[in-house]
Amino acid sequence: MLEEQGPAPGAEPVLWEGNAPPSEAEPVLTEAEAPRSEAEPVLTEAEAPRSEAEPVLREGNAPRSEAEPVLTGAGAPPSVPSPGAAPRPALAGLSPLRLTVLRRARALPGAYRDPFTWAIAGAAFGAYCVISIMRLFQLHPTSWDLGIFTEYVKQFADLHAPIVDIRAAGFNLLGDHFSPGVAVLAPFFRVFPSPATLLVAQAALVAASVFAVGQAARERLGVGQGRVIAVAYGFSWGLQQMIDFDFHEIALAIPLLAFSLSALARGRIKAATWWALPLVFVKEDQGFTVAAIGFYLIVSGLRAAGPAPGPAWLKRLTSPAHAGADVFDDPDGGRRTGYGQVLLVWGFVWSFLAIAVIIPHFNPAHHYQYWSDGGAFAPGGHLSVTAVLGQFMHAWPDKLLTVVMLLLPTAFIALRSPLALIAVPSLLLRFFSTNSAFWGTSWHYNATLMPVLFIAAIDALGRIEASARAQGGLTGLAEWASGRSGPRRAVLAGARRYGAAMMLAITVPLAFQYPLSDLWNVGTYTISPSAASAELAMAQVPNGVTVLTTLDLLAPLAARTDTFWIGNAGNPETDYIVVDGDDSDYSPPINNVPAFVDGFYPPNTYTEIFSSGDVYVFRLTRLNP
Repeated sequence: MLEEQGPAPGAEPVLWEGNAPPSEAEPVLTEAEAPRSEAEPVLTEAEAPRSEAEPVLREGNAPRSEAEPVLTGAGAPPSVPSPGAAPRPALAGLSPLRLTVLRRARALPGAYRDPFTWAIAGAAFGAYCVISIMRLFQLHPTSWDLGIFTEYVKQFADLHAPIVDIRAAGFNLLGDHFSPGVAVLAPFFRVFPSPATLLVAQAALVAASVFAVGQAARERLGVGQGRVIAVAYGFSWGLQQMIDFDFHEIALAIPLLAFSLSALARGRIKAATWWALPLVFVKEDQGFTVAAIGFYLIVSGLRAAGPAPGPAWLKRLTSPAHAGADVFDDPDGGRRTGYGQVLLVWGFVWSFLAIAVIIPHFNPAHHYQYWSDGGAFAPGGHLSVTAVLGQFMHAWPDKLLTVVMLLLPTAFIALRSPLALIAVPSLLLRFFSTNSAFWGTSWHYNATLMPVLFIAAIDALGRIEASARAQGGLTGLAEWASGRSGPRRAVLAGARRYGAAMMLAITVPLAFQYPLSDLWNVGTYTISPSAASAELAMAQVPNGVTVLTTLDLLAPLAARTDTFWIGNAGNPETDYIVVDGDDSDYSPPINNVPAFVDGFYPPNTYTEIFSSGDVYVFRLTRLNP
């Protein structure tokens, strides 16, 4: 329906959408199509009818010049000039494709357009690439994992079953851990068949997560604090430890967790759910973390729906006044509860399916071998409350130190957010294990907790800010120092004002106690004569053959051969044997390499074809020309 609204003298009536129908002689035109006379007042769809003398204003209330074309909300996009209007000089020479890219770039959230955030991510990527790739060049792996995953990804790239002979002859790696998500690296490995591809990808995944953490901090706390927290996160000790220990599948979980929890902290429930779903394909235990995210959403949704029974501290923590509920566009909590139920079921189902069905199916012994680390939880274990508590409290100083070190980079602010509880399943699985390698700060096991705790700290600072605005007070240095509102509010005021700075102040000295300090060590860039000899030795081995070798040479050879680790029992007779006597990982070290090899096989089975220093290459005698 179109209706006439107060035309100016001598001007044709202005037609409005939804008004009375036009006369028969009057053409029916849409709002974006109708031509206007010079005297006709310009009205947008959202404006109320104006008087004749009222000035015409566009969006943003900027006055138009007489020659400026009139565009309504349904008008042409800003990047496309109207007919007869001169194009903007900066955009005049750009192709439509580049204009589209430019428009989409401008639509990206702030952290993705911030040069400082790009610099942080680039610095983390560069530093982590240098640390890990120089270790590869020096042939100093920390374990056999890089060799295992190199062969694993190579099999996917060649569209073969993931048989990894380094783990054991004929061993399908899906019988060890459920990590099919690593296959996403296969196309890159197909183009660049090298273990360095995995190391570069791992550094890139960490760098990508910096944007997620930075964006969450930027939206909740502001640009300055967002940048500071991005630096603290990007060089946190947990991420450095993962980089220092070659490559592991949990590198894929870092950006997934970061983007999921970043979306969650900003109230993007759907995005948080989509980012969390693929975590179950990274490793079998990640399903419990997905379930924890779902549980958080369910509790948050139920609290938004109304008061629920529970302890007073939980009510305070999750009540809308303290929980920053305004970040969710979900007043009744229904969407949160629904998405939370999906994640809860999805996570538990995949973890139980992987542990109870998939891994035992591919395992030669048809069981999940890590149950043996379960103690009281293991098959045949004596499960009781006393046994479980004793197992959990065993070596409690080491476990307590790990918890303190995890919270330290966030200045313990993460404890103020319920998002920190998402880290609990991972810690419980580690602390209930009887394997002491899981309890401490070494290896890569703490990397996945870094995005969880940093985003929890961001959420906590946002909650403190929201609570301060709702209650009043907690403003200024004087309020923080006075203590008039009690120690608790004084601490919260201090965290609100100095939280991000404290996180950075803790991270900087802590970071240089970890692998980042190797960047200033000359030894990081020194290739030893033994490593140079090993490179010459590996050059004697053709592509596609079977090779038995020592630990330090597994990854380079696995990229182009079928590789077996010399330390395994039951290895078949291979085409070549390459032994680095200087760095064999044997204890005691191998003193006489030829005699060592002869001890494995009958005389004259292998012929020595190369030696340099203490590095030897042997070829199966029957393959000799």
